[in-house]
Amino acid sequence: MRVSATTTLGVAFCLLVTLHYVESRPKEQSRRKHGRYYQRRASRKTKSDKPNIVVVMTDDQDSLLGSMDYMPKTMSLLQDFGATMKNAFVSTPMCCPSRSSFLTGMYVHNHNVYTNNDNCSSPQWQMTHERRNFATYLSNVGYRTGYFGKYLNEYNGSYIPPGWREWVGLIKNSRFYNYSVNFNGRITKHKDNYYKDYLTDLIANDSVTFLKVSKQIYPQKPVMMVLAMPAPHGPEDSAPQYQHLFENVTSHRTPSWNYAPNPDKQWLLQHTGKMEPIHIEFTDLLYRKRLQTLQSVDDAVYKVVKELDNLGELDNTYILYTSDHGYHLGQFGLVKGKAMPYEFDVRVPLYIRGPGIRPKSVISEMVQMIDLAPTILDMAGIAAPEQMDGESFLKLLQNGGRNEAVDLPWRDTILLERGKITARKIKIREKMEAMKNNIGFVSKDNRVMSDCSKPEFQVPCKPYQKWFCHHDQITGKYRMTKCRNIQKDRHHIKKKNCICPPKTQKAINKREKRIQKKFLLSHINYPHKFKPRFIRNKRSEYLDDVSAQLSHYEGKLGRIRTRRSFASDYDDPFAFPLSIEEYNYVKKCRVLLNDTVVCTKDIYVDVNTWKKHKQSLDKLIEHYKQQIDKLKEIRKYLKHSRPTDQQTGGLADVTMETSETMTTETTPMTTRQPIRLGSRDRGRPRNNNKAKTGLMITDNKSVISSDQQQVCRCNTPLRSDYLLRDRVGRKLSADDPLIYKVRRRKTNRHQRNQERKNRKKRKKLKKKDCNKTMMNCFTQNNNHWKTPPLWNLGPFCFCPNANNNTYWCVRTINKKDNFLYCEFITGFISYYDMNKDPHQLRNAVHDLEYATLQHIHEILNKLRKCKGAKDCTVRYSSTNTSTSTRQQNIKKGSEMTRKRSAFKHQHRKEALRNRS
Repeated sequence: MRVSATTTLGVAFCLLVTLHYVESRPKEQSRRKHGRYYQRRASRKTKSDKPNIVVVMTDDQDSLLGSMDYMPKTMSLLQDFGATMKNAFVSTPMCCPSRSSFLTGMYVHNHNVYTNNDNCSSPQWQMTHERRNFATYLSNVGYRTGYFGKYLNEYNGSYIPPGWREWVGLIKNSRFYNYSVNFNGRITKHKDNYYKDYLTDLIANDSVTFLKVSKQIYPQKPVMMVLAMPAPHGPEDSAPQYQHLFENVTSHRTPSWNYAPNPDKQWLLQHTGKMEPIHIEFTDLLYRKRLQTLQSVDDAVYKVVKELDNLGELDNTYILYTSDHGYHLGQFGLVKGKAMPYEFDVRVPLYIRGPGIRPKSVISEMVQMIDLAPTILDMAGIAAPEQMDGESFLKLLQNGGRNEAVDLPWRDTILLERGKITARKIKIREKMEAMKNNIGFVSKDNRVMSDCSKPEFQVPCKPYQKWFCHHDQITGKYRMTKCRNIQKDRHHIKKKNCICPPKTQKAINKREKRIQKKFLLSHINYPHKFKPRFIRNKRSEYLDDVSAQLSHYEGKLGRIRTRRSFASDYDDPFAFPLSIEEYNYVKKCRVLLNDTVVCTKDIYVDVNTWKKHKQSLDKLIEHYKQQIDKLKEIRKYLKHSRPTDQQTGGLADVTMETSETMTTETTPMTTRQPIRLGSRDRGRPRNNNKAKTGLMITDNKSVISSDQQQVCRCNTPLRSDYLLRDRVGRKLSADDPLIYKVRRRKTNRHQRNQERKNRKKRKKLKKKDCNKTMMNCFTQNNNHWKTPPLWNLGPFCFCPNANNNTYWCVRTINKKDNFLYCEFITGFISYYDMNKDPHQLRNAVHDLEYATLQHIHEILNKLRKCKGAKDCTVRYSSTNTSTSTRQQNIKKGSEMTRKRSAFKHQHRKEALRNRS
């Protein structure tokens, strides 16, 4: 037994020695490889006078759900050696608006990026605010700037934003695999190989390489880097080595988790109930996958700090860690999402370490995303520009949260905003008020159903009819569809009573253009400057043709009837619609040269005169609208009936018919009926029994009624006229072997079109049960995630947001007050006292006095319009104090006035007594 025990101990000792040698060998190799470089860097006096700045920004990372507790490397390197901003907020809890505020230091109402789509990386943004991001100021003073990762949601990779020397920008929204990046102006596509394409690791490696090369080539220049990580944003694909972690972790279940329904909150939460069991399972799995993606971010932070330490630059570098906004998972019954004004969405983690910052310090002052840009510039010794709304909190960091060195007390009130007031949202607000008060509110389905019973929405479409109603068999609802060419789905059969104009010359096809370009290129001296253009016919010839048609048109009408009989019998679409009396009412007002309207006095005195004048104007406006529609129809017809280049469109070429060859009975003309033009009809005998013009002329015995008139389709060939051709355009006979390939090609095209229609139907069926009025709803299925752990419990529907979730809020934190006050676009008001209700479970707006409510409302209106740091700095306590002081001064002034008036009154009494 003793021998076996000794042998076991010996074997264990040998294993330990071997493991120690294996672990130490890579370190020794790394030291041999890079030791000379680091020793050479340490021996030089190459540190820059200005500090380096590194910003690590995650996407959708929460602060109150406990995600930072599972990032030990980041917490030990930044929290233990730096400062924790206890009250860090974002002004708008959405990706693109918040990142735009980070770059510019401006509120959303000043840089005008309201949502992830509206003005996000638009040309207006590129021409104005993007040119004034903080990187441009740093680059101008000698900083080596680099951006790595997600930029803006709608960034398309077609350019490099100004101010960045090294650019690795993700195109579009966050992804971990199968994405594209703009690498210094070159678009690079990545696939799904973890070792080459995982975006979080790619950002870490490229940023470390940029840092190392910058310090090697430009040792005396400071470096500024932004590492914009995609984690923990969807699709939440974690690295393979972390896909087994955090099972059964439920720290996201805060007291507000699944707290529903909430009748005292805004409209969205009023219509959101408790989560179903499938929703609860999904939130637990989603939180687990989010934590797994953050482990790669934790490794990236460690890698950057380690590289700074090896370069000897760690003590001269500011490192900031934050997120663009928070997140919620089941809070108030919302399955997942953001964009809410509550703490879990607007609070973000913010940890900072660097020179002059006391380790493990906690700062309780309120800071915002708009403060990061001025603070970064202050770290570089640059004064913040006037257009920035934020302030630098570097003095708070260097004093450990004590603001004695600050000239003025730090702000205690900030603005939270989402969206803007538009005409559509005003309409939504009116609709919400009507629903609330039950004043004439009709749902959209009921309104469409009632409109479908009206004759003006029936099929088939009549002239000047814009919409027709049909019943959707998939959804079971009535729909309004725009009237287009109702004959396009029918067989292209030529009608008997249709008269079509001669066929116009077709435009040059692509093959002919290519042949002409090739021919011209072989006969010129400078091919690289050759840019051919195939121009159309002269516009003057087209106008001559149009004038000839109109002259022919008016000549026929003039020979049919006299002007008097024409005005009495024919319904002229351009006739004046008002009577003499109505016209006199219209003349009572006129517009002067300076665009001012002047009316007679009786318009402002007599109500009946005002009503008659208004009715006459409405009638005239409606008439002119109809005239415009008819003129558009005529213009559309003229475009389709344009003559060819071979036709000389003069008055002599127009077909003329005498009054003897025409009948006296006609039917009303339609703008769809064509007029025959061309020199080939000149001198030919006319047949009175056949129609030759747009007027449907028949024999003397019968007249075609309006019901018998048929719409012509002159631009579409008959079904029998379709010829099978090969790709070159050669006609194919019935016995040609290529005819089977052409038929097969047409069959495949038909099948593809049918598959496309079936996909649309399936998509509608999926959305049938996932649509709610005024809500933004989505379907989560089993194919959403491609990496483990996978979701396999089937699809479900959830609605994370609503169309009326636009708000403006005031968030105040000081020694006495800690509250959130919000005003929504619907007119709803909420107030939450965090001292009594830290989880915002109860709306306490009815507990406020009217004076306090009015005072907060005035502060909110001021912040909504503020521009610049001075105007956007508000202190709720000082404002309240100044208000009370002003009220005391008013009271003192009123007492002095009362005393003066009493003294004057007493003096008058004594004077009267003396006189008597």
